[in-house]
Amino acid sequence: MKVVLLALNASFTHTSLSARCIGAVCAEAGFELEVVELNINEGAEVIAGRVVVTRPQLLLCSVYIWNRRLMEDVCTRVRLMRPEVVIAWGGPEVSGEGEGILARGHADYVVCGEGEEAVLQLICALEQGKPPEAAGIAWQGGSLPRKESRQDLDNLPFPYADEPWTKNKIYYFETSRGCPYNCTYCLSSREAGVRFMSLCTAKARLSQMVGKVPLIKFVDRTFNADPQRARDLWEFLLELPTETRFHFEVCAHLLTTADFVLLAERRATRFQFEVGLQSASPQSLLAVNRYTDAVQVLHTVRDLVALGTVEVHLDLIAGLPHETLATFLSGLDSALKALPHRLHLGFLKVLPGTELRRQAEELGMVYLPYAPYEVLRTPDMTPTDFLYLKTAAKTLDRYYNSRQAEQALRYVLRLAKITGSQTLERLSVMGENTVQESAYVALQAHVAEPEVLKELCRFDYLMHEPHVRVPDMLLGESPQEERAVRDLVYGDSDRLLVALPHRQGDKPGVILRRLRWGKFNAEACAVLGLPHGGEVLFDHSLPRSTRAIAVT
Repeated sequence: MKVVLLALNASFTHTSLSARCIGAVCAEAGFELEVVELNINEGAEVIAGRVVVTRPQLLLCSVYIWNRRLMEDVCTRVRLMRPEVVIAWGGPEVSGEGEGILARGHADYVVCGEGEEAVLQLICALEQGKPPEAAGIAWQGGSLPRKESRQDLDNLPFPYADEPWTKNKIYYFETSRGCPYNCTYCLSSREAGVRFMSLCTAKARLSQMVGKVPLIKFVDRTFNADPQRARDLWEFLLELPTETRFHFEVCAHLLTTADFVLLAERRATRFQFEVGLQSASPQSLLAVNRYTDAVQVLHTVRDLVALGTVEVHLDLIAGLPHETLATFLSGLDSALKALPHRLHLGFLKVLPGTELRRQAEELGMVYLPYAPYEVLRTPDMTPTDFLYLKTAAKTLDRYYNSRQAEQALRYVLRLAKITGSQTLERLSVMGENTVQESAYVALQAHVAEPEVLKELCRFDYLMHEPHVRVPDMLLGESPQEERAVRDLVYGDSDRLLVALPHRQGDKPGVILRRLRWGKFNAEACAVLGLPHGGEVLFDHSLPRSTRAIAVT
């Protein structure tokens, strides 16, 4: 039987862990599986064509919230072009809605829950011409499964054993399944408890991945659910001689003093922590079974940021029960005051199979009836409120999360006469100038020292832009950059190499192509923590975290 698995990633840089997990168990069992891995930007016609030419007999579809509607379109086209193809859907998006998927004819089979064992059982049953009997499989005319399969993670084959690693891709890894918490909006709340991969297995598999890719994202729902185990893995990853970075979803309130001691090491710059605040409203958090103290979470986030090592991402969700625009903006202000490196403003999704979905009507929530199931209004927030927050989210991404005006915005958020949400509102109406020019124009009236803000905007511009001349608006009284950097490269190589020892042996022309220079006033130097002289080189051949180097 020719079996094809279709994975549609959210972007070109993403990879599908689920496709590799299914592929690994099929290979171990002796089944040949062809994976068609594309992304949602390629369009239904192209994707369906890529599937059809493989001539599948069984098409397995990995369905997620970001590809659900596209997958429906693709499968409709495949059915019309190749009516004989058997289609099976699996993934988080289908587990809570198997009956509806089958009734609408999108699939012949639905695999609910974990797919490794169930897919093997499905293939075997179809080859033998009989209905599958494995846990977690539903089909047209059959009953929905009463249980789903659960896997021992150590017994599953390594999904990347034969991976042709690609440098510009993000790869995913899991060391646990399940979540210790029971948030009503989350699909993970359907499974009680957490199953962990053994430390020995996790370390052995990670050793085969590091150094091959720039970023490994752990998909563990709460990586530090077992704090000692998490610290053991962090220590292991910090000891590895690698430039690979690692992303974890963590609970801030579970971080211990021992964790902070470990994370203070300079090597911890290879870590990214994603922290779910979701809301600062105790009433809203309680309504979705989140028993965390928002004040404590934000305090921990501030402490993490203060380490100067770990990159901290903070998450908010708009639209939770009992949340008003006013309470949400208050939480947004508090989150921005914590100065995370990124702040993600998402919107509540009422996912099939969750407790929130069952409560939605009683709570008065109106949401999209199809993926992504996003809330459009609640008794406490109007459609206009949501549209206002959509604009805030776009502004947040352009100005804050892009880090193109990082130093300027940190200065404003610490010292300005306006709140974080008011800052976003003023930025949202700016035109098409550079981010740094817009930040200066929008916010100069709200700080005590506008000239310092201008200097910080120029610093941010030089940090972000490797070639284009600094806009006149931000120049001030700074000496001419081109002459200054040429004098340094060609006329004072000793001083240059003291600042840039890694450039030893490079030709001057090669250095100039990726080098910028700036001189900043004393007040700006104090804010930036620079020596009083204020000369800075921006070496764009280096990662952002080490790009700005003071010249002595």
